[in-house]
Amino acid sequence: MSILRPILLPSISLLLILPSATAAQGRPALPDGVLHEAVDIWSEGTRMAGDLYRPAEAGDARLPAIIMSHGWGGTKAGLARNAMRFAADGFVVLAFDYRGWGESDGKLVVIGDMPERGVNGEVQVLAREIRRVVDPIDQTLDIRRAFDFLEGEPNVAVDRLGYWGSSYSGAHAIWVAANEPRAACAVGQVAAADSLDLARTSWKDTGIDIEQYAREQAIRRARGEIAPLPQGTDKAPNLNGWAHLDKVVEYRPVDDAGRIDIPLLVLAAEHAARVGRPR
Repeated sequence: MSILRPILLPSISLLLILPSATAAQGRPALPDGVLHEAVDIWSEGTRMAGDLYRPAEAGDARLPAIIMSHGWGGTKAGLARNAMRFAADGFVVLAFDYRGWGESDGKLVVIGDMPERGVNGEVQVLAREIRRVVDPIDQTLDIRRAFDFLEGEPNVAVDRLGYWGSSYSGAHAIWVAANEPRAACAVGQVAAADSLDLARTSWKDTGIDIEQYAREQAIRRARGEIAPLPQGTDKAPNLNGWAHLDKVVEYRPVDDAGRIDIPLLVLAAEHAARVGRPR
């Protein structure tokens, strides 16, 4: 199946690159006929925070469902208004924060040597939580756990699951369409479909060869020569948070486009500052 041609939205700028006004103001008021439930989703042993919206009059009906995730530096709070609209139109909607973002917990990195394990494999350690790090591989795992969660919801028609991602998660919409067999359709809003292109654009004024730098960091990190956390130059200029650069530059979901066999809608922004023009 061929991908739909991108739709240009001339008045839209790149969404969720910086914390949104919605996030600062809290969740907007629920519209009539929509219920909200705060839920926990577990991804690779770490708790993620989710907002589950559903029509109040759903009863025992099994409804189509949408998974929504935020862009670079955003949170699920920025998705609330659209999520509520979808729920008002009859969908079950799950919006969530990736691990290490918003209200979700982050992965832990042990500080110092690992102590001797107890009888049940338990240890007491000093650890640091990884927060505000963009890791596209981890994020795709988080999306799959969100699909798992929705499969267990009694009101959800598991053969009618869709994914909606904005900005950096718009790239994940392409990945989902190509790699997640449970997805019936996907939408990528202002999709950063090529992370290498995004990295080159974002770091172009630093004078750094971003591909070489990312490879050197990966080697040094694997050899224990630097901390396992992104740091310093890994902070994306004018973006919220740090990048796991070796993973970012290798993540190119646009290369998977030829394998997509479900409906995929890509919404492009004519004046997006960081996401390249559709090609």
